[in-house]
Amino acid sequence: MENNICVFGYGSIIWDNKEVEPIKMVDAKLIGAHRSFNKKSTESRGTKTNPGLVLGLEYGGECTGKLIWINKENYPKVLKREGGYIPINTSNNKQLEVVNEQNEIFENCIVFFPNPKGPNFVKSDVDLNEKAKIILNGKKGLRSDSKEYLSEIRSYLKEYEIVDNEIESLYKLVFYNIM
Repeated sequence: MENNICVFGYGSIIWDNKEVEPIKMVDAKLIGAHRSFNKKSTESRGTKTNPGLVLGLEYGGECTGKLIWINKENYPKVLKREGGYIPINTSNNKQLEVVNEQNEIFENCIVFFPNPKGPNFVKSDVDLNEKAKIILNGKKGLRSDSKEYLSEIRSYLKEYEIVDNEIESLYKLVFYNIM
């Protein structure tokens, strides 16, 4: 698929992607990183005074998601959508590898990580209880609050038969106050 860009989707871009007009989507796995609620949202899923929490990636482990091909002309829309995240090309990063269900490697794939030096980055030593508190205390942003976002993420991952233990644990803490 020459003249197109391949993006690895691990969150809402899997299902909320009309503006980027995907050409094709296939099941895939990112090896070398895992999902984590590790970025405070001060606009779309929270406010500056009461931020919410949204998904990002952290190095280590693996993450099931989707390879999403888009026209190059739509890449600026992806960059705007993923504002505050750093696009990393897997061909330039030896720690990351994207494979499809047949274990074929996709060399040139864009993966979005939160900026670890940014003011809204939540470090990996913050435990799930603290993350649950941030979600519960966050206010509604332009799109929703992070409690609704967590519920939406969980529902769609289940629909796409993607298992993510951290999201399940965080969901139980936020909605049932149990682990």
